[in-house]
Amino acid sequence: MTPSSFTFTLSDKQIEKLKAFLDQKGFEFSTIDHGLFRAKSKGVVVQAYKTGKVLVQGKEALEFSRNVIEPEILQQATIGYEFLIHPEYFKAHVGIDECGKGDLFGPLVIAAVFVDPQTAKDFIEMGIKDSKRISSTRRLNQFALEIKKKTKYALLSLPPLRYNELYEKKFKNLNLLLAWAHAWVYKKLSLELNDSPRVLCDRFAQPWVLQQSFKRIGADQLLEQKTKAESDPAVAAASILARLTFVEELAKLSQVIGLPLPKGASSKAAQLAKDILLRCGKDTLRKVAKIHFKTIQQNFADRAL
Repeated sequence: MTPSSFTFTLSDKQIEKLKAFLDQKGFEFSTIDHGLFRAKSKGVVVQAYKTGKVLVQGKEALEFSRNVIEPEILQQATIGYEFLIHPEYFKAHVGIDECGKGDLFGPLVIAAVFVDPQTAKDFIEMGIKDSKRISSTRRLNQFALEIKKKTKYALLSLPPLRYNELYEKKFKNLNLLLAWAHAWVYKKLSLELNDSPRVLCDRFAQPWVLQQSFKRIGADQLLEQKTKAESDPAVAAASILARLTFVEELAKLSQVIGLPLPKGASSKAAQLAKDILLRCGKDTLRKVAKIHFKTIQQNFADRAL
């Protein structure tokens, strides 16, 4: 049976281009709740939403999607090929991702998300993708709400004070800390699922680093590591939960210290860390920043001179 409904996620510019095309082709426009527009023609209805989601329905939906959306708007073929190209997406598994490891300020957050075949399909249709490709916090929130409604997940957020303690007293290496945190959040989710499914993680270090952490919890044989794992719907969903939690926690830290703490590790962030150190002292800086970063260690060395 030919599908009569297709969902795409478009950028604002792509939606504008689509709207102009529909207008030129004589589609009849109307408004929709919580949406941008509804456009109707013989055999096809197009609905565009503020989240970037575009729904194409009707007897001619497949033809319209293949002849208009893919070549004219997306400029790539996407319909119906995920299951053929990536059947592993649709097998029950857990995806894990992190946020904050490269940010001087704020926590380190690791998220794990479980998907079964239906959830994976839902996430792909919703346009769930790597959080680095989502610039809007509002959209992150919308996606996160849907993820939490549809499946089970686990989160670990290490505020700077706890992060610094673990780094200095236990691991003394970021990749070892990350591997421990990945295994911890997987175990937490497995206990909630009452099962130990396959788990997919981004390869951020030599394979043995993650393997030894998962071996300690008896899950090394379930572990798969690959580069750019965020293309997987479970990992993409985990990246959204991790990033949103990071953004929220960074905002809370900014309120506590009374200064807007930036993301990343730019020269601006390094200068702010130096200012906090000089004005408030090392103990205050430890509460908001990752102390092992080279820029901060250099500030400590300069102050000691």
